[in-house]
Amino acid sequence: MSDISLTCDETPLAWPASVDINDLKTCKTCGIHVYAPQPGTLQILTRRQGSGVGDGVNIEESISVGADYRGQRYSFEEAIFHTPGLHRFPGQSDLYPAEYHIHMRTMAAPIRYITIVVPVSHMVQGVGSDYFAAMAAQPDPAATRPTLDTLFSGSSKVIQYQGPDIRGRTGDVPSPCSTTGERQFLLVLDVAQIRATDLERIPREGSLSTDPRNLPAPGVVPAIAVLRDRLLRTAVLADPGILHDKQTTTESAAQAITELECKPVKVVNGRDVVDISGKTVDILKLLGLSGEEKPQSVSASLLSYTEHIILFIGTFLGLLLADYFIGKLWPVFFAASDRLSTWEPLKIWIFLSISLGAAGFTGGILGLFGL
Repeated sequence: MSDISLTCDETPLAWPASVDINDLKTCKTCGIHVYAPQPGTLQILTRRQGSGVGDGVNIEESISVGADYRGQRYSFEEAIFHTPGLHRFPGQSDLYPAEYHIHMRTMAAPIRYITIVVPVSHMVQGVGSDYFAAMAAQPDPAATRPTLDTLFSGSSKVIQYQGPDIRGRTGDVPSPCSTTGERQFLLVLDVAQIRATDLERIPREGSLSTDPRNLPAPGVVPAIAVLRDRLLRTAVLADPGILHDKQTTTESAAQAITELECKPVKVVNGRDVVDISGKTVDILKLLGLSGEEKPQSVSASLLSYTEHIILFIGTFLGLLLADYFIGKLWPVFFAASDRLSTWEPLKIWIFLSISLGAAGFTGGILGLFGL
């Protein structure tokens, strides 16, 4: 999702013919999951009451409608039906006959806004016909109406760009233009189907009277064209752009099966091993207990025992040598006299020094030979 936002003069986006959709950066994790557990009344309401300028007509949807998008939960604000459409989509030289805008916002910080833009045409075959046919100025309370998510049957690619809110702007009143808040426009590339009669009927039933002046006002148009380089740094292509419950559930189940899969343990050459991707892995090594050391444990114990025996023998021989040399050399350096008793305590220190030296020498020899 780009941090670069289009300006009021550049919106609604009119896709330049010089930009191919494949030139956009593709995001594999930018899809949106729209959920609608309950249908709305789909009542058509005017947008001319109060300070309204007649920018399309409102369609009353269920407040249970929401979406998960880029790690945040979005709640429904309002839905607006525009005819003709406001955006010029890639590959189109003109506007679609209509657009359905679904406005949402986050309820928790950071506060963000999204506008899902669904192109609508009576000249295509696809989903949406029943949804738009159910819209009425006086809906039948007993009628069964489709839910909003029926407009998103496929995993359509979605073009995403950041820009100012379009609401409250018309061709005659292009301002004020609100640039506060971060708003992402999600242009769904799959076109929804509408009957030609509904295309004419919906805006008419959303008027306060039969006076043509009360019909929705002509849509706002961009004042300047978006340059190619700027658009490539602004827009992102989400593929897949629309996510579904079935897709999400399948992926989660597959992940759970992989995480909880239990590999059978079998014995090979007297060792407990597990078969992983066709290779046998020692279970002790798999558990971080270094199974490769298992066959060496007996020999390692024998080496440790031998080492202690050699060290003991070396220390014992050192004691014998110390006693022998002290007995022989002491009378040579000290003649028998009363002063000899003063030096007698040195015998024990010399004795210990020779003994410890022999033990250290033996230990060094063991280390030199790797024992």
